[in-house]
Amino acid sequence: MSTTYHHSFKSWVPRWLMVLAILLTLVPVTAVLGIYMGGMDSAMSYYAADSYDIKFSIIMFYLGVASGFSLEKTISTKFATKPYFTMCCILFILVNLILYNTQNLILLIVFRFLNGMLALVFVGTSFNLIFQQFHSQRSRVLSYAFLYGTMFGSVPLSYIVDAVLFSNYNFNILFILIIFSCLPGFVLLFVCLKNGVELRKEKTRIKDKVDWVSFVLYAAALTTVTYILCYGQYYNWFKSLHIILTTITFVILLLLFVFRQLKLETPYVDLSIYKHRNFRIGMLMLVAFYITKGDTSVSFGFFANGLNLDVYHKSYVMIINGVGVIFGALLTARFILAGVRIRLIWLTGFASFLFFHIYMIFILGNQAEILDIILPLFFQGFGNGILIVSIVIFYATGVPSEIGFSASVTGVSYRCFTFTLSMALVTFMGLRQGSMHYNNFAEDIVITNPVSALRLQNYKETLLSHGASKLQASAGARKMLGKAVGVQSNLLFARDYYIYLSCFIIFVMLGIALIPHFHYHLRKITDKLTPI
Repeated sequence: MSTTYHHSFKSWVPRWLMVLAILLTLVPVTAVLGIYMGGMDSAMSYYAADSYDIKFSIIMFYLGVASGFSLEKTISTKFATKPYFTMCCILFILVNLILYNTQNLILLIVFRFLNGMLALVFVGTSFNLIFQQFHSQRSRVLSYAFLYGTMFGSVPLSYIVDAVLFSNYNFNILFILIIFSCLPGFVLLFVCLKNGVELRKEKTRIKDKVDWVSFVLYAAALTTVTYILCYGQYYNWFKSLHIILTTITFVILLLLFVFRQLKLETPYVDLSIYKHRNFRIGMLMLVAFYITKGDTSVSFGFFANGLNLDVYHKSYVMIINGVGVIFGALLTARFILAGVRIRLIWLTGFASFLFFHIYMIFILGNQAEILDIILPLFFQGFGNGILIVSIVIFYATGVPSEIGFSASVTGVSYRCFTFTLSMALVTFMGLRQGSMHYNNFAEDIVITNPVSALRLQNYKETLLSHGASKLQASAGARKMLGKAVGVQSNLLFARDYYIYLSCFIIFVMLGIALIPHFHYHLRKITDKLTPI
């Protein structure tokens, strides 16, 4: 009698090999985003671009995933699973070969978008295979925990690759790494899958038309709004005519997309999902999660300047963050299956974030050691694992099954939007708070001249003792003082960032704890006031 996993895998495939094939397919595709973000400096040099351009090319991968869901679903139903998977693998390799051989920024942005759409195939295939491995009553919870635990937990591991990769090679070596890291999973999965396997529930429908118009409108709307968030600071936000026109374009594209969906018999995204209260709450929680999750670049600045960690030691330390993600995802699955109230799970996740931010506030102003950051990094990962799994399960199950796919598609779009929003928030606060503290330090140095003079003299003596001339020591001392002021300004920005986010997290936790009670009592009052 065949076991559940043999529905898709050949009879000779043992369970451990099935798990290995799924992981070897899923992990490289998801972890590469972390490597890509870690190589920003190398990418800026290779493409002769600034940080805004590289960030936007990172976002394009997410945009390909977010906008291509419904399109990929329609196209995939026209092919058998195994040939379709093979075709996408070949296309994925070709796209990365092109990226390896070009230094054109426009091509990078376009093909990163295409890479995101192709990643959908591999993540979707892995998810469907994971879904089959568990009993039907538990399959959705365990599948989401396995998928998001793997995706979020694998990102910290990518920092190790990042440390080795961009310290020794040009940025384009990344695309060769992608090919060779994905090939073992592609080949193994191809060998292990049955020839006639069908992972899609829908039958092949040749006559169904691919809704290219909705796809273009949806992708264009998402691209313009993320472009505004990414480049807003660069163009000084709405003081720039460029940003104003882009915003108007976004509004027009969004309205056209919405009107089209309301008229279509089979919409690209079924907007009736917004009629369901749990879905709306889930989207709010998703936005709150990504804002409070924050950008690890703030922590990395402290690791480099406060702890003097190089890229290698930083990558080793981040492993504990991945352990926290996996532990949080597994514990959340256990809680949900045990019937623990979702509000308690959310409060636990946000409490972990709050602990991380408050702990970081205290160690920023002190002489911290590596051991001091182990615990907060674990809790940051722990909160990630808890919240992403519980929120996704909440909004995915908060709508009828017939529109569940539209809920998943929209959830990915919100994740893309809030991911960009989080980066924009860090950039805005970094420039605003960093420049404010730097100017305050500059004024303080002028006013308290004896203190700054003493610091300059110490720098001069240090340089002179290392063989510098008097002229070199004088210029070098001023440069060292400026660098010290910059480092201190960045640390104060990080402190401000953690303080503001701590206040926001407390606000979110109060909302989770109290709003359901207010809603209950308001409903009782309304019932009393309503005449029978």
